[in-house]
Amino acid sequence: MSMRWHNHEGFTYVEQLIGLSIVSFIVLLLTNLFLFVQTDVNHSNVDVIRFLNHVNQDVKEAETIRWHNEALEIVIDGAVISYELRMESRIQRFKDKKGLVIVLDDVSTFHCSPPSSDRQLYGQLHCSITLETGQHYKRLFVSTKEWVHAYQTIR
Repeated sequence: MSMRWHNHEGFTYVEQLIGLSIVSFIVLLLTNLFLFVQTDVNHSNVDVIRFLNHVNQDVKEAETIRWHNEALEIVIDGAVISYELRMESRIQRFKDKKGLVIVLDDVSTFHCSPPSSDRQLYGQLHCSITLETGQHYKRLFVSTKEWVHAYQTIR
């Protein structure tokens, strides 16, 4: 009795699973490599968005927000959190003028001002950031507590 190899066209399930897992692994590596390259290119953009979102979280809980002495000051439960452009290119965060935390690098300008309108809008500041690369970012921050308090006093 002689053994003959049967040549069926196609692959077995095991061969297909091995091939699929190899292809999946390669796609996963290429996708992560692409995301890494893309993130590296837009590194400053991601940092600015992260910074603005962090400030927005502080502002949401704030009793008062103001631009004072070239710093964004946020008052939460009596504590003053300030964001200041220092050392010519870094925005630093302080709590009650203590505890230095660098939150954003390579900043050319940082400024906040109340919205321009005929009526006074409490608890709102427009902040703008210009990076050393020339990219410009703007964001409106609204302190809900301050806005509600001002609205109730007016009524």
